[in-house]
Amino acid sequence: EYKRWTITVKGLKQQGLTLIGDCSLASAFVGYISPFSASFRTELRKVWSADIQHKGIPATEGVDPLTILANEADIATWKNQGLPADRISVENAAVVTSCARWPLMIDPQLQGVKWIKQRIGDELT
Repeated sequence: EYKRWTITVKGLKQQGLTLIGDCSLASAFVGYISPFSASFRTELRKVWSADIQHKGIPATEGVDPLTILANEADIATWKNQGLPADRISVENAAVVTSCARWPLMIDPQLQGVKWIKQRIGDELT
């Protein structure tokens, strides 16, 4: 038990040190990533991570903003509500649920609309 707690405390101390860089990356993700394709999103994450590292801001190596914005339970719930399982849809759901206001949604296949209706339902009227 002592070993487990020691490892947990060590991990929490490390998370405390890298929190600013990780949250900066996640907030950039929420603020700017929505309109872009998967390949461009990946490129932006690399550029932002390199910029954070270049400025000396502590951040977790190779952090994925999606893991900061949502956990596996959130993602499973979204999928049960009708969200497609692809990464872009999950990233978009993380952005939508992390915003104080509704972001612009370009949704030609109406998958996002279906998910929002399933998620919010009667609150839309």
